Amino acid sequence: MMKRHNPRTTPETSVTDVETKCCLGQSGQSAGGVNRRRVLKSLAAATALAAMNLPAVQVLARSPAEPPKKQREIVQNPRWYGFNLLEYFSTDPDWMNYFPYKNDGMFVEDDFRWIRDWGFNFVRLPMDYRFWTDPNDMMKIHEEKVEPIDRAIRLGEKYGIHVNICLHRAPGYCVLDRQDPAIGAVSLHDLRTGNLSKVRIIVEKTNLFEDAETLEAFAHQWTFFAQRYKDIPSERLSFNLLNAPLPPMTHAEKVAMRQGDQTGIDVFSEIHSDQIANCLRVARVGITAIRSVDGQRLIVSDGYGGGTPIPELLETGVIQGRFAYMPLQLTLYKAEWAPWATGSRPPSWPVLAPNGHVAIDRSTIEYSFRDLRALEKHGGRIHFGEMGCYKYTPHSIVLAWFKDTLDVIGKLHSGWALRNLRGPFGILDTERKGTKFEDWYGHQLDRELLTLLQKKMKQA
Repeated sequence: MMKRHNPRTTPETSVTDVETKCCLGQSGQSAGGVNRRRVLKSLAAATALAAMNLPAVQVLARSPAEPPKKQREIVQNPRWYGFNLLEYFSTDPDWMNYFPYKNDGMFVEDDFRWIRDWGFNFVRLPMDYRFWTDPNDMMKIHEEKVEPIDRAIRLGEKYGIHVNICLHRAPGYCVLDRQDPAIGAVSLHDLRTGNLSKVRIIVEKTNLFEDAETLEAFAHQWTFFAQRYKDIPSERLSFNLLNAPLPPMTHAEKVAMRQGDQTGIDVFSEIHSDQIANCLRVARVGITAIRSVDGQRLIVSDGYGGGTPIPELLETGVIQGRFAYMPLQLTLYKAEWAPWATGSRPPSWPVLAPNGHVAIDRSTIEYSFRDLRALEKHGGRIHFGEMGCYKYTPHSIVLAWFKDTLDVIGKLHSGWALRNLRGPFGILDTERKGTKFEDWYGHQLDRELLTLLQKKMKQA
């Protein structure tokens, strides 16, 4: 019989808070009693944002958007169950080596038909604004390049599928940019050993969280969509403001982190607090831009880094988005763009520590979602917009992980969406070894995983 660790502990091989800690490049120290603000100020960590001038969007950033009273009274989580579709995922060609899409925006009608026939009701479209935005003018949108999104929304209506459009890459921000060593938080060990992403990424030239014109362009994107789709009811269409917002660390913050490591002073908590404040500010700009045109539009705002919810957004009535990838050494095992997530041993479920004790299991996931339970008690709504296991995780482990993770999400009465339908996180054409595939109109269907998803959806 396996022995169990306390789920709140984090053994050497676990990544219980890795969505935040790995992205920020810190070692995961707990918060101490140091006056962190004084430390950061002395290192000028907050000066860049404090000095920022936001002439055109200043009012939007400072005044929370008040939702209609009717929307505030609805507190039930949306029962959306489905998949992400990637036809507008990224203009970076390397991604097509790992995800099966043609980057032409031609969403496949069969996807919608099969999703409906299998009993699901939701698609999320994580998209790259560069497909339809002039590369020399962030305020210029080419409407003919938006027509594929129109078509996807029509397909959603045809097949009874709710469509959620998401800026996976927005002006001045994409969470994937952090994997560029010049921008992200790649550890010295990974730099020295060459343990870096195999995906080449064309990073944003500006910073959504620091640059006024870029924030203006972000608001313009959502104003455009709000106007274009104003007559489509929220029962059919919702907006997801920004995929996994995680502000890049400023130079001063990086200096503070390095000096904190040398002196033993923990500055991570203060940086974390400042970054969440920046996420809140950008979210409010997007919310107000949308509601100034369409006051009834249903909006999703992802938590910090796809994780931590932002309680201050409760007053806006938005749904708070969350990802489910815990633990990353299992769900992103051998992922070419995330070599830092792969542990030293093949994944198992539950995850075992080197001494053979249980390190991460269902109870760990339940504990990690405690902030969502607190949010719900105050009337907040949640949805898991991304989840899944990459193709190198063994099939038996994938099934065991999904069973426990969906049970936990089910207790939260929340819906969910896999990162793919077709591709390495999905149920079609995953190329996962050890899977007994069934031919499905020329595709390879993981029937066992599909059956599990259908069962958990009905039980929720």
